[in-house]
Amino acid sequence: MVRFALSLFAGLALFASAAFADAKQDTAVAMVNDAIAHYDQVGRDKAFVDFSDKNNAEFVKGEFYVIAADSEKGTFLAHPINPALVNNPKIWDLKDVNNRYIIRDMVQAGKDHPDGGWTEYVWTQPETKKLTPKKTYVKVHDGLLFMVGYYED
Repeated sequence: MVRFALSLFAGLALFASAAFADAKQDTAVAMVNDAIAHYDQVGRDKAFVDFSDKNNAEFVKGEFYVIAADSEKGTFLAHPINPALVNNPKIWDLKDVNNRYIIRDMVQAGKDHPDGGWTEYVWTQPETKKLTPKKTYVKVHDGLLFMVGYYED
């Protein structure tokens, strides 16, 4: 009976974990689609200002935030959390701890899946300060990459 209870608990925990991951993926996809709709409605300049505002609750929701980048070079054009990354040519060579080129992978995901695709890398989770796997949803629109990521913790 104890074994059954433990198996049931483990199964429920696994189910809850998968559901939580699905919810995070859904949030990232929805935010990217909302960002694209906003971009189309207000134009590039206003959208980039809005995406860059870390206090804009529509485009920054905890660990989820919109980034806009050039779809060929990967140059960030809007980033609410770390504005030093905007127009920074050095990010093209940015690697994670596993030697993966983060920005190059994002650009490639956009080329391979212009209607939306995922990249994975390891990054420092701001709250825990620990290296954590991160997934980022990337979608191409109007020559730009629209991206939202989340930590898999």
